[in-house]
Amino acid sequence: MKISLPLLSIASASCLLVACQAPIPYFSYSYSPNAQIERAWHRLEDKNIAVEQVRVVKNIDIDCAGQRITIPGEQAHKDLRDAYAAYWKDAFMTDMNAAGYLNQKDPKVKLYNLIDSVKIVAEPTSLQWRINMEMISSNGSLLRETITYNAPSDNLKNMREGCSRLAATLDKAVAWSILKTVSDPRFAQLIKPGLGYVPAMKATSITSTLNPFEKDDEEEYWKTKPNTPRSDY
Repeated sequence: MKISLPLLSIASASCLLVACQAPIPYFSYSYSPNAQIERAWHRLEDKNIAVEQVRVVKNIDIDCAGQRITIPGEQAHKDLRDAYAAYWKDAFMTDMNAAGYLNQKDPKVKLYNLIDSVKIVAEPTSLQWRINMEMISSNGSLLRETITYNAPSDNLKNMREGCSRLAATLDKAVAWSILKTVSDPRFAQLIKPGLGYVPAMKATSITSTLNPFEKDDEEEYWKTKPNTPRSDY
């Protein structure tokens, strides 16, 4: 059956306005050095630290309102786990290098991060990034952390706006996980010199005595909480 041109034009216009309109991506940010994390590093004594490997061992749950949050640079990696691991590793090394503690060529100790899971919570009254991870040292020490970063949910109009806020705080959530780890009193033991231990970095179920559904006291670590959400998401 032949369809007249006017009908095609109307159908095309409707498609553009409603059903065929591509959803706007949830925009995430590249990582920038964090001054407070740098100060946290300066409170530690041991230097010449290498970051050997960061691995995510379970699928990442970052689907939000029918669309996935993107990770900057993910096109260069085979899957989201590798993309997130690379993003976290780059962030960790960025702050460590800014503080003068990174030494990839001739380290006295090497650090590994086995990330068990990464997920988001997107609810009208709660927007969260959650990460369970196990930091391991070549000196044989380890540190388990359960991280919860709370993105602002005040005056939320709809869940697409909430998803945009979560995406816009990916870098802040990673910075928060790094700050909490480096500020942990137990972390100092991980950077004591020692190169004799190499972890298997196998997929294991990491558990923690902390409640993953409990909001962390962020003010204990942040002197000034990050200004989020940004106005340009």
